[in-house]
Amino acid sequence: MKKSKIEFPELIKVFAFLLYLLGSSLTLINHGIEISLWIMTFAVVINIALRILSWMGFCWLSLSKMGSKTGRWLAVLLDIASWGSFGYAMYLRLWRNLPMFYTMITITTLLWAVGLLLFLYSRHAFTDGKTGDKLDKN
Repeated sequence: MKKSKIEFPELIKVFAFLLYLLGSSLTLINHGIEISLWIMTFAVVINIALRILSWMGFCWLSLSKMGSKTGRWLAVLLDIASWGSFGYAMYLRLWRNLPMFYTMITITTLLWAVGLLLFLYSRHAFTDGKTGDKLDKN
């Protein structure tokens, strides 16, 4: 079994999620005060920038190809869904529909959490069916 190494972009993704979690918690506790909206938006922008810059070819933000391709693509789809639900939540906050805003923030948090867990699992705990070896390079 190969030893797993946590890469810098993974740390940024986890930091952005924790920052978003702080902002969403403040939002739900303090009824959507402005600082919580700024914190959540900053976290989502970090997540989007990390994904787009790695697709554009920034080598220091690119991840090595290991684990499950299917898991990576599902994590990307969940990331995109969480960005869309966050954008819709901000639209609802703008129009002062607070009950639906809280629901969308919760859905965004769940989408992002599941996407992050799937991303990390597909990279670090995926077992290859043929060899039984974890972290088999694709």
